[in-house]
Amino acid sequence: MSNTESKQHVLSRMDEEWPKFRSLMESVADEDWDIPGVTDDWCLKEMIGHVNFWAKKAETDITLAAQGKASQIKTPGGQENVDKWNAREAAKGKALSPSELRLLVEKSHKAARAALEVAPEAALAIEVNGWSVGVRFAEDTYRHYREHSEQITNWQRELETTEA
Repeated sequence: MSNTESKQHVLSRMDEEWPKFRSLMESVADEDWDIPGVTDDWCLKEMIGHVNFWAKKAETDITLAAQGKASQIKTPGGQENVDKWNAREAAKGKALSPSELRLLVEKSHKAARAALEVAPEAALAIEVNGWSVGVRFAEDTYRHYREHSEQITNWQRELETTEA
């Protein structure tokens, strides 16, 4: 997967998708954050813990690439490890309060965006295990926000239907 996106494109997409994601997250009452079913059996707390991890990873990865240390970027190496990482981070999220999670994911998003802003354009084109750093970054930030925004929206609709 040698193609990548320009830094400006990724920044503009982050600026487009993040407010939507944050708004959806904020639209859920704190007492509903433990209701399962946002995605499979995850509650919103688990999902946000997961999103927070990947945004932090995006920041770390782009920083390492920008410093010429792309060989230090950790990759899961397959779906089994992705699933393990996701389960670990979902469990961490479940243990936190909605307000703690909102702050963490906001901080992680801002840190990832700031790291991308200062990274040279060339850092996005560096390949790590078949994926460019830019594609990894997009997957771990704005594409992730969009994916989970759709799931939160669908979950909210199901809750409304169930409660009606």
